This record gives sequence, C-alpha cells and structure tokens, in this order.
Amino acid sequence: MSLFSTYRSVIYPTFARTFHTSKSMLKDTVFIEKVAATAITGKDAWNRPTPQPITISVSLNTDFHQASVTDNLKYSLNYAVISRNISEFMKANEHKNFKSLANIGESISEVVLDEKKGGGRSVEIVVKSTKSEIRADNIEYRLSRSTTGDFDGVQDEIKVNGLRLLTIVGVFTFERLQKQIVDIDLKIKLLPNANTSIHLIIDEVVQYVESSNFKTVEALVMKIGQLIFQNNGEGISSVSARVTKPNAISYTDGVGVSSDMTPESFKDMEPIGAVETTSHTSFNLPTSETDASVSKGDHIAYIAFGSNVGNPVENITNAIELLKEKVTVLATSSLYISKPMYVKDQPDFYNGAVKIAFTDKTPHQLLKLLKDIEYNHIKRVKEYENGPRSIDLDIILYDDISMNTEDLIIPHKLMLERSFVLQPLCELLPPDLIHPVSAEPIHNHLRQFLNSKPNDSIQESSELLQLIPVPRIHDSINPLKFDQLNNKHNTLIMGILNITPDSFSDGGNSSKLIEEIVESAVSLVNDGAIILDIGGASTRPGATQPSEAEEIDRVLPVIQAIRKSSNEKLASSLISVDTYRANVAEQCLLAGADIINDISMGMYDKNMFDVVAKYSCPYIMNHTRGNPETMSKLIKYESNTNDDIVEYIINPISGHQELVYTPEIDNLLSGVSRELSLQVIKAFEKGVKKWQIIIDPGIGFAKNLQQNLCLIKHASYFKKYSVLVNERDGESVKHNYLSFNGVAMLLGPSRKKFLGTITNEPISTNRVISTAASIVASIEQNTDIVRVHDVKEMRDAVKTGDAIYRDIY
Repeated sequence: MSLFSTYRSVIYPTFARTFHTSKSMLKDTVFIEKVAATAITGKDAWNRPTPQPITISVSLNTDFHQASVTDNLKYSLNYAVISRNISEFMKANEHKNFKSLANIGESISEVVLDEKKGGGRSVEIVVKSTKSEIRADNIEYRLSRSTTGDFDGVQDEIKVNGLRLLTIVGVFTFERLQKQIVDIDLKIKLLPNANTSIHLIIDEVVQYVESSNFKTVEALVMKIGQLIFQNNGEGISSVSARVTKPNAISYTDGVGVSSDMTPESFKDMEPIGAVETTSHTSFNLPTSETDASVSKGDHIAYIAFGSNVGNPVENITNAIELLKEKVTVLATSSLYISKPMYVKDQPDFYNGAVKIAFTDKTPHQLLKLLKDIEYNHIKRVKEYENGPRSIDLDIILYDDISMNTEDLIIPHKLMLERSFVLQPLCELLPPDLIHPVSAEPIHNHLRQFLNSKPNDSIQESSELLQLIPVPRIHDSINPLKFDQLNNKHNTLIMGILNITPDSFSDGGNSSKLIEEIVESAVSLVNDGAIILDIGGASTRPGATQPSEAEEIDRVLPVIQAIRKSSNEKLASSLISVDTYRANVAEQCLLAGADIINDISMGMYDKNMFDVVAKYSCPYIMNHTRGNPETMSKLIKYESNTNDDIVEYIINPISGHQELVYTPEIDNLLSGVSRELSLQVIKAFEKGVKKWQIIIDPGIGFAKNLQQNLCLIKHASYFKKYSVLVNERDGESVKHNYLSFNGVAMLLGPSRKKFLGTITNEPISTNRVISTAASIVASIEQNTDIVRVHDVKEMRDAVKTGDAIYRDIY
C-alpha cells in the first residue's frame, strides 16, 4: 500500500441520512486549526514505520444563524468538543499504522461528521506532516467529505511544500558553473479511487531535476508537470507546480514561476526519455535566429575589443580604423585596463567597446570581417584559449537577435560575467535596452555584477582602470589612469603656466624670457604638477584675443624649450595647450604637446575636432557660452523642452537616479551637461574617441557666483549624466546615446573672481586659501584633475583631500 493510497467511499452508510437543511444553506464555518497529534503515516523517509508529528485542521460547514440570534451554543457546533474528539481519537490510535495521510483524513472525517458526537454535516480536512519527507518542508493531504454527498465533485488534493533541490538553471555561463537551490511546490488533484504515491512522485522529480539542466525556470516547471503526468497520469487530474529561485536576486526572498497543468497541456509532446545528464560545460544560449532569417537592410552591432600584446592602444586604434573601411563607427566607450581572466599569468588587458552601423551584412559576414582584421591585418596569433592576443574583436550584440551556431553566439554568452565587457558596453546603451535572452535591461546586469562578490579564482580583480592614452609616452608611465567607480586614485594637479601679457593671474608680468618661463615650469613640476597647461591667449571674460600667429609665437617656443630641457623631469612632463584654435593645436602637438585644453568645447573653430581625431590626443572639453566678451551675460539656463533629447542620471553601481535639486540647480547641471554632450557627439562624428575626452564644467565661463558654487558642490553629477539624442531625417531617426560614465573630469576654480567675491579679496594672487578650500571640495565630488596656479600650496590641499575622501595618504 502506498503512502497516499486514496480511499474514496464518498458516502458512508452510517451517514446516509436526510437533513432538513441542505448544504447550499450552510454558509457559516466552524474551524479548528492544526490539532497536534502523532501518528504512523506509513514508512518514513528512512523506510521505517515510526510515529510522525502531524497536524489536523478541519473546517465544518454549518448554519449558526440561530446561535447568533439567541447567543446559544446549542444551535451551533462546539469546536471545543470536536477538537477533543479529534485528539482523543488520535491518542487512542497513536500506535496504529494508518499507512497514509489520506487514511488519517478519512478516519477524522468519520469523527467530525458523527452527529451523535456533536459533529457537522460537511467538512474540509487538511492533514499535514512535516517529517515524512526529508527533502520537503511538509506534505499536506486535503479532502472534503459530507454526510449528504454534496462534496462528491470535489477532488482530493496532495500538496508538497518547499521541496528543496539543487540543479543547474539559467541562460548565462556564470549560472551554470555550479548548481543552485530551487524550491518546488506541488499541488496535485486526484481522481476518484486514485492509487497515487506521493513519495514515488517526489523521488521521480528529485532524480529528474537534480540530474538535468535547464535554461529557464519556465522549462523546469513544464517538465515537472509532464513527468508527473507521464508516470502517474491515471490517478491525477491536474498538477500545479511552482518553482522559486531563492538566491537569484539578493534583495528578494525569491523569484520564479508557477503553472497549472492538465493532460491536455502535453498533448502531442514528445515523452520525457532517460534523465538528461548533459554537462553544463557544453551549454550554449538558446537560438532563435540564423543568418538566413536576418533581414537585409540597416543594422546596429556592438563590438567588444581587447589587447594585451605589443602596443595595445595602437592595436585597438588600428583595428577601429580598419573597421571604418567597411562599417560606420558611431561611438566608442572609454578605454579600460583590466586584469586577465581565466589565465592569470599574462599582461593586463586593454578593453572597451564600439558601436557600429552597416548595411546588408549578416552576423557571420560581420564575424568574417572581424576575423580578417584580427588575423590578416593585426596579425593575431592564438597560442591557447584565453591567452595573450594582439587584438580580439567579439560581436556582443547584433540588433536584438539571439543566435546560437557552432562558431557564433549572439548575445555573447560570456558578456554578463565580464566587467571589462559590461562596463564599456553600458556606456553605449540606453538604460532601458533589454538583453535579448534574459529579458532584463543590460544596465541591470552591470549593476548586479558590480554589487556581487567577484570570483577571484578566475580573475585577480574585476575592477577597471580608465586610461586616457597619450601617444607620446608609454602607458606604463602614463599618469592619466583613473578608478572611475571607486575613486581610489590620486587627484592629478595641472599647473598653469600663463605666458600672456594680460593674464588675469600674472597681472601682466608674464612677458618673460624663455629661460625664465622654463625656470617657472621646473618649479611647477618640482612642486607637484603632473601636467603643465600653457596658454597663449587669455580666456578671462572681456579679454582681447591675440591673432593666431601671435598665439603660436608665444606658445610654440615654450613647448620646444621644455621638450629640449636638460631637466629630465621637466622634459618628460605632460604638456597641455590652452587654445581654441585648431591650427594652434596642431602646431603645438607636432612640437611635442600632449593635451589640448579647449575652453570653447569645439565651438570657436570647426576644425578642432578634426585635429583632435587626427592626433588621438587627450582633449579637455570646457563648457562655455558665447565668447570671452559676451559669456558673462549668458548665464540663464533653461530646462530641456526638446522631446528628442532624453536625459538620464546613471550611477553604474546604484542604477538610474532622479534629480532632487531645485529647478535652478537642475537646469544648470543638466544645461551644462546637455551642451557638453551635444559637442561630444559632434566630436564622435569627426572620429574623436570617447577615451580622449576629459570634461570640464567650465567654472567662471558663463556662470555667476551661485552657479560656480553649484558646479563645485554637485560636480559628481557630471560623471553620471547620460543622454539619448534622436536626430530625425524625414521618416528615419538616428539614435545617439552618450554617457559620461567612465569619463575623467577636470575643475579649475583657481583664483577665480567668485572666490574673491566670497572672501572680499580683489587681488587674485591672494586667493590661495579660498582656492585650496574649493580644491578639497572638488575632490569630495570625485574630480580627477584640478587646474591651479599655486601648485606647491595646492599640492598639500590635494594630499589632504585625497586622504579624507579617497583614503590615499
């Protein structure tokens, strides 16, 4: 006899009596919850017929209207008496082997429907055992009985609650590295006179689930139902299965799916054969597309790149230039340095992503193009899997398709376990773009990854360093490396070397001999300047601008003298040129300058972006409005009223955020960011790469005192700003998404007029302390580079700020 053999003698002879009140009139209920008892329910989980703790709950249908009116219990059922009858019956039979919970339920129905003992006319009984099945929290048997036969159509029901198993379930590789817990709840409705063993069903489910692997919980639920019907269908009318993954999402108690199934649910389906034991190492993503099903026309794809052999930046740059010959490169991510994965004993990798557009190329044709670049042009040599490589180009996404072939899987099946893919990819994707397989925004996957514990057995660290390449110097000595997520990097000092006669900081004392200027540069470097910023045209409001030739005559000799200096520290220092003229920028870069610091963000000279793209130099894009003569009047910032410009505030770790500022602050921050971003998009169209960009909100440029203070107070906002710009051309729409995530930021409050206003100090050279205070505040707001005049004093302020806010000392 099985544990849950069901006896369905629906109406017992002793109950075949006629009552004056039909069940339809019994609208009241007297219930008794969980009477504790001990009983032998059959063999336990170790196959022994030993007593088990159980509970018995009963709900009796009745009509206690008369009892309510008269307040007299004799017109109702006495739950105290019925509870005692149940307890006494179970106590008297505690050594009897009932063999099943079903038989206990039948016996209890006789007790509670015995009119001579104060019983009722119809009852629902639930018998629960918490110990008879070791792998589940509990098992329940539910039945309804009546003295009149009114419950003849209600089926008995078995419930299995909290069957906890281990299986492989998920579509991504990191989910398939080890089994995870799933909680399974079953509700099985039985046909009359069913001979169904719940222990046998549980054994079958356990063996199948723990020996198989599943891509989705939806498939797992369906297979459980099919398995139960396939092996026990003659006694079962329906199965409800619920599968919960309790540990899938850290901030919930569990997620999962449930389904109600009948034999019709599996009509014409192939029966489940032998237990599937496919190793998870051979798992691939599900497939829904082939090359033949990808329509011709315009397509968008996202390519991840990586290199750690030779000159990685040069390899990556060359690969992108080769790509441009066949496709349109729409945007690049920031450039990151990452620790090697899987094979740890090799150089660090340089990683990023690129967004491309093309026409009439299938996924495999695009793959062929990438492999041609890798092996025939960059001369990649693949010695072993996950080993060193001069260039690696992987298709991460292609439109919104999913594809699974022997040589190409889209989306890339490892993308969600690699920070060096997810982080740059999310700089190119709007926050609502859905992963084609997981049906979840890809930004959510990045956030989950960044908030999870890294697996240091396969990678020393998953943290990334943003790199701004400087073509002149080797990356090993390049100081432009920033930890943009944790901000655990030193703040860099840019020392101002003004050589303009009318400089507001030098008060006209900058017409020095070259030797004296070089001497000043040596002092700046020795005092702690990592970058020297040389300016030949004053950018203070109202300043008269020199001619282009005059600016070149001022700046070029200084750059040449620094590069020829016998002082090795000076000669190797980074040189930034403060200019808004493209020709001046080009001449200075050819003379040995490294960085272009453009106060006009590319608006004053249409050729500036071409020069920056040509020389691949770092480019500081400073926000401004108007020109030095008019900017002081252009300080009104409006809210965004353009429906084709959608703005976001995104922190990769905490996700999408909402502004909580006043309208004035909101308008200023978003206005500055929006105007910067529109210029960055224009720069991208000219071939400038994102990893060249350093943003500067432009303190003192078209801002009043309150606005300058606001920029410093909320500077970290600029690194979180993202925007989607829709460009319409007839019926077609081009979507440009830009994120400032991963971009370095510079602030330059040094000696500015607003500090003099605050401190009542009209002489700029006396604003050292107020400058130091603003520098420390800038560091608190995750500023990466500070542009200052008084390097020695600001070095101490920077050290203090880094110690307080970055734990660097």
